This record gives sequence, structure tokens and C-alpha cells, in this order.
Amino acid sequence: MTKILVPVDGSAGSDKALRFALSLSEGKDNEIILINVQPSYDTPNVKRFFSQEQIRSYQDELSKQVLDHTLEITKGFSTPVRTVLRLGIPGNEICKEAMDSSVNFIVMGYRGLGAIKRVILGSVATHVLHETPCPVTIVP
Repeated sequence: MTKILVPVDGSAGSDKALRFALSLSEGKDNEIILINVQPSYDTPNVKRFFSQEQIRSYQDELSKQVLDHTLEITKGFSTPVRTVLRLGIPGNEICKEAMDSSVNFIVMGYRGLGAIKRVILGSVATHVLHETPCPVTIVP
């Protein structure tokens, strides 16, 4: 079975990447793993005002919204889909999940931030391209 990891964040770019992965997978022995990465919010200021339970509930709620939206796209396709929620830095967590789940490749969207922001902030797609142990397809 071929495992395809698709990072999703509810954006049009991640929706497009999922549709591309589904088109590649339809009728084949593939599994799609949808990963949503939420920030950890592990900072002293956040912890001053919110309990760990409140923070986790918020992360779960945001992830559920994204994954519910994304799972709507998969309806009508026969490819099995599994969802994963991870907490932390998106690029790092996507690469960790790729290794932990032994995926064959990653299909992800690319949100063009523009030249200046990309130089200052980098991008999740760039990080994944440089750090992942498997091939990556970027869907523009």
C-alpha cells in the first residue's frame, strides 16, 4: 500500500493539494493521511491566562474544523483516509509524521508569501522539501 501524507490547514492551497492526491489515488491501493498541525501555545504568557485543558480544547476545536472541512472533499472517493493532529512547528511535525507513518510521499499546497516574507519567515513547504525523508509534490 502506498501512503500519501497531505498536510491540511483549511486553505484553498491545501484543498487543491488534497484533490490532486485523491486523483492520484483513486482506484489504487493507496491510503491518504491528512495531517493538521496546531501551534503548541507553550509560552509563559499563554499559560498565565489559560489552563492546559483550555489550550488543548482550543487546539482540538481548531483542528476539528479544518479536518471536518477537509473530509467533506474526500466524500465520493474510495481511497481510505486517516486523520492526524500534531502540535508544534508545522514543518517539523510534517516531517516527523512522514517518518513515523512511513509514508511514500507528501503532497502539499504552496502558499506564495512573496519574496520578502519568504526570505524572512521561510515557508512550511520549503522546510519540508529540505528535511523530509521522502519525495514531495508541491501543488501550486
